[in-house]
Amino acid sequence: MKILWNERAIFMEELSAVVIADLHIGYEDELREKGVIVPSQWKNMRNRIESIMEKTQANRLIILGDIKHNILRTPRYVREFFDDMPYEIVAVKGNHDGGIEEMVDFKVYPSQGFRIGKYGFIHGHSWPSEDVVKADFLFMGHMHPEIELFDSLKKSNKMACILYGSLNEKGIEKYGKDISIFVLPAFNPLVGAAIGKPLGPLFTNNLVADMDVYLLNGTYLGKRNISLSEAQDL
Repeated sequence: MKILWNERAIFMEELSAVVIADLHIGYEDELREKGVIVPSQWKNMRNRIESIMEKTQANRLIILGDIKHNILRTPRYVREFFDDMPYEIVAVKGNHDGGIEEMVDFKVYPSQGFRIGKYGFIHGHSWPSEDVVKADFLFMGHMHPEIELFDSLKKSNKMACILYGSLNEKGIEKYGKDISIFVLPAFNPLVGAAIGKPLGPLFTNNLVADMDVYLLNGTYLGKRNISLSEAQDL
């Protein structure tokens, strides 16, 4: 397993797979409706995927949910995004992926995720299935982690990051074992959210220990508590 620094992706040599999360295809359409003009991202994202797949020689692409952005609508170019990709594609259904099964020709697993051997894959907004938590390593998206840094002039600079951690004592008690957890940044560079706001039941129910924070260039920024306190359990 190898984090592809600066690529917002993980390469799993054992599975010949590249793992990405949160494409949010069509997000720029919503921004334009609000008067924010940004370049279209979908062709650039497709080109980045093709480049990563070629460099790694992977034959499988795993997408951790939120293929599209608008929950009720599907951009006309979602199908075109995946046309003629010469490798196996599998995905987990994200909370934005209403009706996505009708728009793509590959397997979309339910939001509870799926497992391949010791690796589990979820989006992150739902509880993982009983089968998924048999995994030793769990990969998820949904949180779009970014860290906000300030320069000497106190100008804000938001930078995508990868989170790595494991279950805490409460989580180990719930599942009867420890599980290593990776939270991937959104593959769409327009999408991000400052870490510290936990999303999904593993974090809102205080099941995850403090997580290591890495910038996409590999810089280690220390540990961060992402979970809510027990007094705030949902």
